[in-house]
Amino acid sequence: MHRMSRTQAVPLPTRRGRLAFHAALFVLSLIASIGSNPYAANASALQLHGALSRAEGFGIISHRGAAALAPENTLAAMRLAFDQGVDFVEADLHLTADEVPVLMHDPTLDRTTTGRGTVASHSLDQIRALDAGSWFGSDFAGEPVPTLEEFLDELAPTNSRALIELKGTWSDEQVANAVAMLQERYLVDRVAFESFEVENLERLALLAPEYARVMLTRDWGRATLETAIELKVSAIGARNKVFERDFELIDEARVLGIGTMVYTLNTEKQWAKARSRGIDLVITDDPVSLGPGAEISAPTCSVRGSALSRR
Repeated sequence: MHRMSRTQAVPLPTRRGRLAFHAALFVLSLIASIGSNPYAANASALQLHGALSRAEGFGIISHRGAAALAPENTLAAMRLAFDQGVDFVEADLHLTADEVPVLMHDPTLDRTTTGRGTVASHSLDQIRALDAGSWFGSDFAGEPVPTLEEFLDELAPTNSRALIELKGTWSDEQVANAVAMLQERYLVDRVAFESFEVENLERLALLAPEYARVMLTRDWGRATLETAIELKVSAIGARNKVFERDFELIDEARVLGIGTMVYTLNTEKQWAKARSRGIDLVITDDPVSLGPGAEISAPTCSVRGSALSRR
């Protein structure tokens, strides 16, 4: 994971110096919408932004596909997740040396493939020659590293949605290229983006504002919330321990129309705690074992529209 950084690479009208002005406009527009819509007080941006708008209550996201049953970020893992009927699958994207987006969590190939070194130092042809399944089990020997296009072709005919993380910092052209792949398959209402990199979220807001965006963070405080307001994201995502630093801010985020997503929760105890704190979206490695029970027992969140759950 990369730390969030801010640069002057993308000149946007909502830069830090104008944060207070835009935050005030945001709150005023929210108040106006509440006055005209009796349901708006219980609504969040999760209802209003594309792929995050479908389900109510506690949302379920399958982490890197069905990562408990198949090698993460492979088509085998994604197909299993689709077969399980999950609301969302989560996938990670890195760029190859020839700037092709491929599904891979780590910046290096060592942990989940037979390769060595960074993804960015290998061409697509070199990465295609690697085995991304044997590390998980012999049944998956020969499973390749998929490209974004291959993943989207598998996603398109299903009823599932996707949460895609952009790893590292992407240029305008690289973001536009990935978005074009989604546009070609008419997936604007079925895919949301997430990233730790503020630059990526800025570029997405500028180049593809119709797509929902989740800001990932290792920090949680008023400055984090202010950045989320500035970026106009649908949700903030972090580990549970991060949100524990200030649970009251979760309610404050909700009032501003910003949801909260936690990862990676794999026990009933963790899920119950997240529900009690008002977390909207949960990422998990095993949606089949935990998902149905969590959906049945979960109270209706005051931030509605959560369709993501595990990571």
